[in-house]
Amino acid sequence: MTTCFTILSCCSVFLSCEQVVEFDYQAERKICLNCVLNPDSTVRVDLYYAQTLDETGEFEPVSGATIEFFENGEPWGTANHISKGNYSLDKKPLPGKTYAVKCSTPGNLPLTAETTVQEKPNVSYVVQSKEKYEGWREMDKSTQFFYLKIDYQLNDQSGKDYYWNYYLGWYDPWNQYNYGVFVSYLSPHIDDFNRVIDSEKEHGYYYKYYARITDAGIDGKQLTFSKNITTKLLDVFFNADEHYDKYMKSSVQQKMIDDESLSFKEPVQIYSNIENGTGIFGSASFTYLNFRNE
Repeated sequence: MTTCFTILSCCSVFLSCEQVVEFDYQAERKICLNCVLNPDSTVRVDLYYAQTLDETGEFEPVSGATIEFFENGEPWGTANHISKGNYSLDKKPLPGKTYAVKCSTPGNLPLTAETTVQEKPNVSYVVQSKEKYEGWREMDKSTQFFYLKIDYQLNDQSGKDYYWNYYLGWYDPWNQYNYGVFVSYLSPHIDDFNRVIDSEKEHGYYYKYYARITDAGIDGKQLTFSKNITTKLLDVFFNADEHYDKYMKSSVQQKMIDDESLSFKEPVQIYSNIENGTGIFGSASFTYLNFRNE
């Protein structure tokens, strides 16, 4: 009886000591800078304040910023403010050059980052077979698409390269583009991080959004692989710098978690190379293969 009374007394003490503690924590407000250099395009910068976990709604644009660019250490130009959160520089970067950015805003440490623009992927191909493609209903009945089997040769350049591949399609007669949501083919050079098993696909699986092609162990040599594609698609390869490669991979990993709504999956830390802020300053050079006239 005494033991039981003692246990009940202890429980009462613990219950009476319960206290609600409120944290008044103010997260540091960071600026997010996003800019991906492309030799085919002039420079565009998106500049917004990052949100904390308890914030929702639209991102607040950053105004009054001075964004300077440097090419191989020399001043290259200053971006102009064109709209809320958007800045531009009417210049195109060059492959092989190293570019740095410095973003200054009142009351904040300057944001800085650096990237080296890669050469475009050197891709050639040979069409092995061709047959009529009936798997897509075309609004313009006069347009005929074909199903191709293609052998590819990707001539790797010396040094570390980060190749990615995706499809870009269009809908005639309006010539409007849309991105494919998966890439499917066999290759020993593909990173399997985003491979999805699907028995209905041609090879029993596909790569969601992109295929990431690595040159590990074959630096400066030729990457060969085969795949099937239709003439309604552009086949897009791009060579990213190390920073954009890490950003892409982490972003795809997080997007796959979001799409599947898997609550037991841990969120992925999206890669950033922005000093004193967040976001990405990277580069990518693109090669487009158009099969419409094959």
